[in-house]
Amino acid sequence: MCMKCDGRSWEEFRRHADLTVRVHGFVIQQVGGDDSEWTYTIGLTESWGHPEFVCLEGGLDVQAKVVAALADDVRDHGRILPETLELLDVELTPVHESHFAAGLVAAWEDRYSKSAAGGDFMQISLGPAWYCHQHAPVGRRLDQPM
Repeated sequence: MCMKCDGRSWEEFRRHADLTVRVHGFVIQQVGGDDSEWTYTIGLTESWGHPEFVCLEGGLDVQAKVVAALADDVRDHGRILPETLELLDVELTPVHESHFAAGLVAAWEDRYSKSAAGGDFMQISLGPAWYCHQHAPVGRRLDQPM
């Protein structure tokens, strides 16, 4: 369910996100647009000193599952286990700061009252196992300047 589509206010979202971070250490934020949809975390840095995650590939359901699995590793082990990356068939790369200017992680920036910078987020890229033999991964890369 989308809180915005359900008619909730920005303040209600803030309270929900704050409670979720306090209880679970992070919240998963999903954004759906006409041409794209993406998922990112809020709270990993605050709770465990780990960079946040952002995923642009695979649709919201896949993104949520992958982001949650990696965030659970951070919560449970303080880091991402190599076997988790291998099992999920994902790669992590730092997000270049130029991608934040367009509001990529607006709710994160609202929570912390600052703009995201290089090193704050890692992009999750899905590997070949996520795609059929006719569709190679063509996800947008965030590690290069815009």
